[in-house]
Amino acid sequence: MDVEIHRDLGRHEAEIESLQRELNAVHTELREVKECLHSIRETLSEARGGWKTLMWLSGVSATVGALIFKLLSMAMTMLPK
Repeated sequence: MDVEIHRDLGRHEAEIESLQRELNAVHTELREVKECLHSIRETLSEARGGWKTLMWLSGVSATVGALIFKLLSMAMTMLPK
């Protein structure tokens, strides 16, 4: 009877150690996933700012282009034919 109890205790101890190793591995992988997620968030944040700047520059360029075109067309009508 004592032999069976000791054998069961040894088996349970080995199973607990195995589960502890697996839990540590999962914890390490979770930390890596969190780091990747943080990196993705930073990249998306930078991209959002870049898109806003690009759209602002596009709007300014379109406005300046339209103004130049308007001034040139007005100047062309003022010139003698």
